[in-house]
Amino acid sequence: MSVLALIGFALTVSIFLSVLAVGMRVAPADLRYLLSEPSRLFRSLLAMNVLAPIVAVLVCKMFSLHPAVIAALVTLAVAPVGSLFSQAMLPLVAPGNAGYARGLFFTSIVLSVVLTPLTVELMQVIFGGDVHVNPLSVAEVVISSVLLPLGIGLAIARWWPAATRWNSAIQTASSVVLTACSVALLVVVWSRLGLVIQEGTLTAITIMTVSGLTVGHFLGGPGEDDRTVLAFATVSRHPGVAIAVASLMDQPLAPIGILVAVIVSEIAVVPYQLWRKRRRATGPTTPGAHVEY
Repeated sequence: MSVLALIGFALTVSIFLSVLAVGMRVAPADLRYLLSEPSRLFRSLLAMNVLAPIVAVLVCKMFSLHPAVIAALVTLAVAPVGSLFSQAMLPLVAPGNAGYARGLFFTSIVLSVVLTPLTVELMQVIFGGDVHVNPLSVAEVVISSVLLPLGIGLAIARWWPAATRWNSAIQTASSVVLTACSVALLVVVWSRLGLVIQEGTLTAITIMTVSGLTVGHFLGGPGEDDRTVLAFATVSRHPGVAIAVASLMDQPLAPIGILVAVIVSEIAVVPYQLWRKRRRATGPTTPGAHVEY
């Protein structure tokens, strides 16, 4: 087994463990949260599954990017929300408003089985053949990597609640494996980064990230916390799922592009994150609170 294949297998394990841990701690109310609010659900899906992919397409058309970066931006735009998203939101929202973050994560995973392949199909039409991926293969990846472990986690929480005491350990193990994979991948591909990062690449990724934050923020509704949650959900996609989907494309350097995109995006969100922390400390945080911008 090659080093890249071993890293890919470890990433699969990390995804499985992280989603399993999330499933073990989900409450029934989290699953029903967005489904009980059609307007909020519509705005969330519009931001994440319609406007974010459109932004990815426009950015890829505007810049002369390496095919690996195009594949990265496309797969990240269609991947479900990352498994660490709901935890990352906790310091940024009021305790009573965290339900939207959890509900958005679970809804994103469940609906991604249909929405991710559909979005891939639409983007293939838009790109005119630049992206080659079978939507059914994408569905298989999403089902096996996120929906299956989520279902197992829910079953464990329902029928073997004592096992939930291992939740933190499982999540920690997943984070360690993901970090190790990221470092290993960076070391392996370091000599080829120059091939992927061309003129305008970092600018393109930054524009895509800032545009995603803007879309999510203004479609989040009047509540400050809701705006913060949807802004981050729009740009915080699961890199492991993106790499799994990218592996279906005829682009061997796509994982490098995804790694670059994730690193640049994490840096690009820092100003918005700091701003939302300040607003969280000084402004209203109730779901119905309205603040003019």
